[in-house]
Amino acid sequence: MNPATAARLHWLAPALSALWLAACATPAEPVGSERCYPRENAAQCITQPPRPLGMLSDNFPVTVRVDARCEWNPSGVILQRGARYRIKVTQVLEPWGDSWGGGSDLDGGSSGAFSFSGGFARYWARAPEQPMYALIGAQGREKRTFFVVGGEREFTADSGDELLFFANDWPGKYDDNRGCVELQVEKTSH
Repeated sequence: MNPATAARLHWLAPALSALWLAACATPAEPVGSERCYPRENAAQCITQPPRPLGMLSDNFPVTVRVDARCEWNPSGVILQRGARYRIKVTQVLEPWGDSWGGGSDLDGGSSGAFSFSGGFARYWARAPEQPMYALIGAQGREKRTFFVVGGEREFTADSGDELLFFANDWPGKYDDNRGCVELQVEKTSH
């Protein structure tokens, strides 16, 4: 193929990849106010309702479970603008990842189909600037507040919204995710 033809067809591989990735089955309708997909043949990750909304006292941690099948995992923690917080994974109750994309660590390092497609699949993810399947924290529901939690993260709150969590996946494609982690959220200074 000559260079001129190759230059005109540079869009073909990404377009075919997008069609292949979009051909995934439409997920079952999510349930619950936080859009959690039911689990088949697996124990429920989140067994209790979220804690009531409230601010944390300094050095008084709370435990939060995060399910990769939920589009939003509320923590019940209202952030205090300007305060410092530490989030730490204390227990992995179920390995993190996607049924067809392979496994992933909480920072978004993956194996399987998404490692093959590189960063291409993340352009359709909820947090496109972050790695696929990374454990994401959010200060409210605005994209500008999304950040990778990974195994541990400290941050200064930019807003007074609720601290939320999710696995970075495509909107509406949480039905085939797997993973459950327990986090400790602690306010370290104000």
